[in-house]
Amino acid sequence: MLERPDLKHNRIFILMLCALLAWAAGAADVIHIASDEQLFLDEDRLIEKQDNITRRIHQARKYGPPVLRPDKPWEEGTALIFGSAMFDEEEHLFKMWYYAGRAGVAYATSPDGIHWDKPELDVYPHEEQKTNLIAKLSQWDYFREIIGVHKDYRESDPNRRYKMVFVSMHYDYKGPHANRYRSNKRIGLGVAYSPDGIHFTLKDLFTTEDICDISHIFYDDEIQQYVMYGRCLLSPDMPLGTRFKRWRSGRAVVHLTSSDLESWTPGEFVYAAEHSDPPGTEIYSISAFPYSGIYICMIQMFHGRRDEGRLDYQIGFSSNAKDVVRVAPHTPFLTEGDAGQWDRFNISLGEMPPITVGDDWWFYYGGRTYRHSPYEGPDSLDPEKAQETKIYRSQIGLAKVKRGRLLSLEAGFDSGYLRTRPFYFEGSKLFLNANARYGLITIHLYDENTKSIPNGTTIITGRDDVDIPVEFANLDLATLKGKPVKIKFTLENAQLYGFRVE
Repeated sequence: MLERPDLKHNRIFILMLCALLAWAAGAADVIHIASDEQLFLDEDRLIEKQDNITRRIHQARKYGPPVLRPDKPWEEGTALIFGSAMFDEEEHLFKMWYYAGRAGVAYATSPDGIHWDKPELDVYPHEEQKTNLIAKLSQWDYFREIIGVHKDYRESDPNRRYKMVFVSMHYDYKGPHANRYRSNKRIGLGVAYSPDGIHFTLKDLFTTEDICDISHIFYDDEIQQYVMYGRCLLSPDMPLGTRFKRWRSGRAVVHLTSSDLESWTPGEFVYAAEHSDPPGTEIYSISAFPYSGIYICMIQMFHGRRDEGRLDYQIGFSSNAKDVVRVAPHTPFLTEGDAGQWDRFNISLGEMPPITVGDDWWFYYGGRTYRHSPYEGPDSLDPEKAQETKIYRSQIGLAKVKRGRLLSLEAGFDSGYLRTRPFYFEGSKLFLNANARYGLITIHLYDENTKSIPNGTTIITGRDDVDIPVEFANLDLATLKGKPVKIKFTLENAQLYGFRVE
């Protein structure tokens, strides 16, 4: 039986449409990575298949002794990196703004990031003696706690080059601006400006009131906005609100953005402790920074049971700054010290990003010799005894990690492999962040249909570096530019942290 011409044409059209849709669906599955380093934090996005591979969080390496001690009388034994540390590219100088307890905010500089000087300034004298204080808790009515100081190289107004952000808190407040989380207080984000990072002028005490305590801010060049992860408290009408009754206060985090630090979007709930966390766990804060197309999140965990009272850090990431995913929950990245160490309890990080020094990321952190309330156990420092014996209550130290080496995919001599999803090879060079010093990594290139690319196999061995060039004997990688590619990494006694195309 002959088919009617119109039906035949319709069938051909439908077949062509199906083929086109199938091609489009396949094309949509190809990832764009540009030149961003792929760190495997988001394994679901990047990895198509793997076998006999272990994921390992790598803890930051502590420098050892504290790099800044509260050795001035006005500091009263307190120096905490509630604040910022940066390397000033214009002055070639490390700078730090830190919390000096009841004295306020102090300033220090360093030529190498290890040995810090406390300049003698006349901003706030102590008993007619010059100090390194640049802000007092009493100077702006409700100034309570510094968040950080940011040097804005883009700022055209020289008087606003440095921007200080801080927590403002009006106690026993009764009025229309009572905090939604703490109804007897008015709490918000304060902003002050300075031409030199030393002499600050207040702009506003309450630019937003969608936070209730310590928060963290970074600037995102991609969206040209400041991003804040602000402290909130869970309540019964919020997501996961059942934790409000189960745990002591339900600390959690909201997300806000601003183009100028003075006008903020409404706070949007983004992260709280997970149901798999032990009872008493809360999210104390998140310090984050953009890196290679994602946001790396340093998640400060509060272990708040009355027999713990501890703070440490775990690693997370977000693709959009809102959907935060904790990587390998319960595995710390930056931990409290052991007995006998200066950083026994309450680890805190300042503003991000970390400072890049050579191939290292430097994280300045605060450590304390006392636990967080409401601890009720025996192992804690008595404040009076600390004053008598001159034991510092808190100091500032340094922790390091090789660039990008937060998490590795690894295998022993029995070998394991992972294969990426297809991505567009938008370059002509391939680099690995890997350790194959005493093992080897075999790299095998495929097209999007998992068909081997001719001459697309090579081996890396005897190398441990954050930028290992990958070369193929008879393949010019420039010929792959713009094409979908998969990479299979076979590891034998080796660790792979990431890769990038240049």
